[in-house]
Amino acid sequence: MQIAPSEVIVQPPDGWTLVNVDTIAFTDREPRTVSTELFGIPVEIRAVPTSYSWDFGDGTSPLSTSEPGAPYPEHTIAHAYAKPGTATISLTTTWGGQFRLAGEPTWRDVPGEATTASASGRLEILEARARLVEDLYGE
Repeated sequence: MQIAPSEVIVQPPDGWTLVNVDTIAFTDREPRTVSTELFGIPVEIRAVPTSYSWDFGDGTSPLSTSEPGAPYPEHTIAHAYAKPGTATISLTTTWGGQFRLAGEPTWRDVPGEATTASASGRLEILEARARLVEDLYGE
């Protein structure tokens, strides 16, 4: 069974973020299911995500979680970059396997696990600087 990798979703979504501001990452937790036949018997096989390892691409240690994160404002996976530059957020998803005969309600675990790797697009990390300017709208 080929397992489709988890999609890396980043907020803000436009390919850039700011230094010292949380960059949010998340993915979905949906299992991947395939229907097939073994010896003429219809079988369903599914891969269920069990853990996630997030690498934010700036040399910090990866973050391992058992949850896929969530979008703002309920986010649980976030990272603040310390300096300007570029980075790519990488995700390694670990999957457990299950199967059932078609039409049966009970899934049975399969020993072992598999991993998939995915990544965000290139992320530009910018530094915002405050500047005092002349008051153009003085009274």
